[in-house]
Amino acid sequence: MKTLRYLALLGLVATAPAFAGTETPECSPRMLAGRWMFATDVGKQSFFPGGDITAIGTFWIDRFGVVSRGVFDATVADWGFLPGIKFTGSFALNADCTGTFTFTTSAGTTRTDSVIVLGPGHIRGMSQDVQFLWTYDMRRL
Repeated sequence: MKTLRYLALLGLVATAPAFAGTETPECSPRMLAGRWMFATDVGKQSFFPGGDITAIGTFWIDRFGVVSRGVFDATVADWGFLPGIKFTGSFALNADCTGTFTFTTSAGTTRTDSVIVLGPGHIRGMSQDVQFLWTYDMRRL
């Protein structure tokens, strides 16, 4: 009986590496649920007045990837500060943790960005719109 327990334990130890995080968990919107913030790097936009733009804001993601209660402030170089811009949207994720973030602002503009989930509380994004070139970092609060 003692030998049988030893062999069973040895078998578990031998197979442990297969279950020790060597397989990448599939990404899904469910893993993103919660309150988030984002901050852009300095980006470029070509609409009036053109030039550099930055933004920072917060939003919520539900377990289906639906974004609500989004609000951000933006500064456009040599033009002005835009406070409290509201937005809603959604995340579509692939199993490999890449995907898209599509959002519509209170001004009626809709954009789609490419995203990569770096972990359950960290996302990097990049604009797909050639009129608005920016990258940004998102963190769960």
